[in-house]
Amino acid sequence: MRPFSMIGATALLCLACHPPAFDHCDNMPINERLPEPVLLRVSVSGIDRNADALQMDAQDDNLMIELQPAAVDSYFFNLDIPGLNPCGTASIYPQMQFTFLPGGAHELEYWLQKNGASSAHKTLHFYVKEAMTEQAWFYPSIVAYMLLIAGAIIYFWTLYNIRQTLKMQQIRSRIAADLHDEVSSDLSSISISMTTLERKKDKSATDFAGTMRDIKQTLADTQNNLSDTVWAIKPEKDTGGELFQRMQKFAQQMFASGEVQLTYINTIPPDKPLKINMEQRHNVFKIYKEAIHNIYKHAQATTVEVRIYAHPNGTGLDIRDNGIGFDLEAEREGSGISNYYWRAKENLIDFHLESAPGKGTVIQIIIPHL
Repeated sequence: MRPFSMIGATALLCLACHPPAFDHCDNMPINERLPEPVLLRVSVSGIDRNADALQMDAQDDNLMIELQPAAVDSYFFNLDIPGLNPCGTASIYPQMQFTFLPGGAHELEYWLQKNGASSAHKTLHFYVKEAMTEQAWFYPSIVAYMLLIAGAIIYFWTLYNIRQTLKMQQIRSRIAADLHDEVSSDLSSISISMTTLERKKDKSATDFAGTMRDIKQTLADTQNNLSDTVWAIKPEKDTGGELFQRMQKFAQQMFASGEVQLTYINTIPPDKPLKINMEQRHNVFKIYKEAIHNIYKHAQATTVEVRIYAHPNGTGLDIRDNGIGFDLEAEREGSGISNYYWRAKENLIDFHLESAPGKGTVIQIIIPHL
């Protein structure tokens, strides 16, 4: 019994001189008699790598470390990344994997555990290159880029609105100028007719009635022009329904005597949204009025057909008559035909005119979708 007591005393004396080390997290004593962990294998994204001066690219998404198997209870791995257990992760297998590691220099500490004691700790040093999203300039650059895009959108939107406003002002100014010219011309004609009546008081009753009839017609035309212009510049009138109703009314009034049979067909549903801008509406109606007026005055037609329909490229408008027709080449200079094409081209409206002597006239207008 003595020898055993002596050994125990010696052990206690040694412990008093050299107290055991403990693991920093759970006060697990470090047993120097336990075998040190041996690094057996390191792989990055499935490819074996040298543990010395290990460096990973930003796109490498998997780090695997494998220790040499030992007769221990568990293997511990501790990686210095926020969010992971600072005391390490235990495994009954000598292997651990880490994925999607952040950029920077890292330390992976590993050790063995048996019977409540820990082996000496070893450390694997490695470096992961920073991804572009981890660079200090990345997020400020994104913010600056987004602000730049937002500024560009605001700038171009403001510029677009200013240009649209100026365009509308130009259109209204041109309409006002047209109205001024037409009304001035009509008023001048009325003034001349009134002066003629004053100077020739001895005119016959027939001549007097004819002059008064001309004055009355000029006044009516002036009133219609004023009405059409006021209608054209009202923003709330920018619809197809308003335009088509006015077209039908104008044609019915023009051919009210019954000498010409009018067929007016509109296949566009009344409830179908049909947005056209003010300039298109004004010019289409001008072309239409001039066409109907020319049929009334010059075509000598007995039938007129107006058809409004849906077209693949927009809204179609056909005007046909069975009148005497005319030679397109001969009529181009000095006639109102060039007016048709000018008004249509200005608004990207497709305009086609077909006519020949004795074969009537066909006008086709395609108003593009907005």
